[in-house]
Amino acid sequence: MKIKHYKIAFYIWTGILFTLTSIPKLQSPINDSLNVDKLAHFMVYMIFAYLFMKMFDEKQFIKKLKLLSVLAVIIPIFDELHQIPIPGRSFSYNDILADFLGFLAVIIYFKIKLK
Repeated sequence: MKIKHYKIAFYIWTGILFTLTSIPKLQSPINDSLNVDKLAHFMVYMIFAYLFMKMFDEKQFIKKLKLLSVLAVIIPIFDELHQIPIPGRSFSYNDILADFLGFLAVIIYFKIKLK
């Protein structure tokens, strides 16, 4: 997939994320006894981070990994803060951790790939 396609995918994914996190309490059709919500947080932000990195050519990866590392801390916090006024939603440190781990998986993947 060309870089342009990744940019389009990234912006669409970002729009979907913002939209879904702005909807009052979404109920999962899956029994949450296995904590599927945290897995979903991990996967959603892992995809977000991967698409972010793929928007750039390989020469820019090192610089963009540094930016992604900063975003890995900021975006999960802002995501949780923006949900506070939404009915049925609340701030969750566990969600922040799951989001961060999704970012971290991609950061580790690209660091290994660059070596």
